[in-house]
Amino acid sequence: MKYTLILLLTVFTLTSCKQEEIQRNILPETHYDFTEMDNFFKKYVSDGKVKYAEVKNDMALEKIKNDLKNFEPYAISDDKERLAFWINVYNIYTIDLITQYYPLNSILEIEERSGTNPWNMEFIEMAGGRKYSLDEIEKEIIIPKYNEPRIHYALVCAAESCPVIIAEAYTPEKLVNQFDTQAGIFLNDKSKNYLDRKDNALYLSMIYKWYGRDFIKKDSSVVDHVKKYINESDREFINLNDTKQLEYLDYSWKLNDYSAK
Repeated sequence: MKYTLILLLTVFTLTSCKQEEIQRNILPETHYDFTEMDNFFKKYVSDGKVKYAEVKNDMALEKIKNDLKNFEPYAISDDKERLAFWINVYNIYTIDLITQYYPLNSILEIEERSGTNPWNMEFIEMAGGRKYSLDEIEKEIIIPKYNEPRIHYALVCAAESCPVIIAEAYTPEKLVNQFDTQAGIFLNDKSKNYLDRKDNALYLSMIYKWYGRDFIKKDSSVVDHVKKYINESDREFINLNDTKQLEYLDYSWKLNDYSAK
């Protein structure tokens, strides 16, 4: 049974990738204009939090959603542009989902009210009426198709323990720098990750436990990945003391709401 399941998942992934390749080959090449998204994030994100109450009372989000309904993402041929597109879509629609149920204290309350896991809701509409869930975008499009662990610093789940959301759109020109900046901010935030020198242990976000496999795609261990982005003093301590012990911090699902500051 186990091997059958693995085979089916492999076939599904290969088929999905093949279908995407075929779609890109038959569709006219296009580019996505990130200007509206960029303006949206600049207006409604501040200090890593979202002004949900203001978003709820503005039509800016509806304008972006309507544009996306008529856009075919598989017509984007450039990998960086396509990755930036999907990250922005994920974050935009996470905000959209929150505003549909706002006010609330946590994204987890949505399941209590609706009876459906918020990450499994197929409410993200693209060209041709195709609908996606947040989970599908993250786990079936972004993670398997882009060998990039730093996407976990960019995808924001609307919780306080998530990496902070940035006040701009991700763009292909700035994508690498944006990833590195976000990684540095997240790993040097002592409320989310810190080095305990007395115990010679790293206390890390649950993200590194949940997505541990992703962080060792380009590094030999989670510690080696972390060392790239922490401050120099902590990095030197880890190297000198061969720090390997990992502990994971409790994850706060409190809403990343600017009005709750």
